[in-house]
Amino acid sequence: MRYSREITAAILSPFVIWLIGWSHPYLFNSVIAIVAVLAMYEFIQLGRHKGYHIPLVLCVVVMLIILSAFVLEELSVELGMFAALLLIPASYVFSTKPIEDSLPSSAVAVLATTYVGLLGGSLIRLRHDFPDGWKLVFFLLLVVWLGDSGAYYVGKKFGRHKLLPRISPKKTVEGLAGGIVTSIIAAIVIHFTFFPTFPLHHAVIAGALLSLTGVVGDLAESMWKRSAAVKDSGSLLPGHGGFLDRFDSILFTAPILYCYWTLIVHGFRTLNIMTG
Repeated sequence: MRYSREITAAILSPFVIWLIGWSHPYLFNSVIAIVAVLAMYEFIQLGRHKGYHIPLVLCVVVMLIILSAFVLEELSVELGMFAALLLIPASYVFSTKPIEDSLPSSAVAVLATTYVGLLGGSLIRLRHDFPDGWKLVFFLLLVVWLGDSGAYYVGKKFGRHKLLPRISPKKTVEGLAGGIVTSIIAAIVIHFTFFPTFPLHHAVIAGALLSLTGVVGDLAESMWKRSAAVKDSGSLLPGHGGFLDRFDSILFTAPILYCYWTLIVHGFRTLNIMTG
């Protein structure tokens, strides 16, 4: 369908808005966990397209441990990393699969588990660690996804110079510029509408930074898909491909915004208070 991308977004947007702004933390965390499992499954399928054997159930369990560590005080992120780096490679010791495949197979399994678990967990932290956490999540999604749309339409209309054709033939320098400008405009609008506590100059910087790093995240997934010789990571989201296709840039940018808000915005505020 020609407009399936827009139709899918229109159908899911009301639920996503309610989920971020008004849902109970348990429900938000559960939805993130479901999306993370689906995205990791699609990541694992990329490895399987290459012929690698990856223990899906074990990877799901370990990834959920990592996500739980971002929520439960009894657990730590280090524990989740230990589980990924110890249990997954250990499973190949007792596997009957060809030993020649153990190195790339275990590497892909660990990468899929930690990539989705750690970066997805930062989205949970972003919402729950700050009083304005729900606004930060809105800021992230709007800046990244509107920037992505801006890049798509500007690149389609004005794109002439290829950005990285060996990875993504359709991405252009003009599209990249259009996406960054769109993200900055979105950040400014967000500041003046519902997030005035995000200082304007920081909002502009964060908007540009998130747009740029979102493109890097998208290119990283395109690189993996091209390596596996597949067009989309899945087909569950019409017009968008799979969950990994839709959330690759969000996974890449969530920890960036978390660190920027914690270290730069709040860091400068704390310094001003101490020196004032």
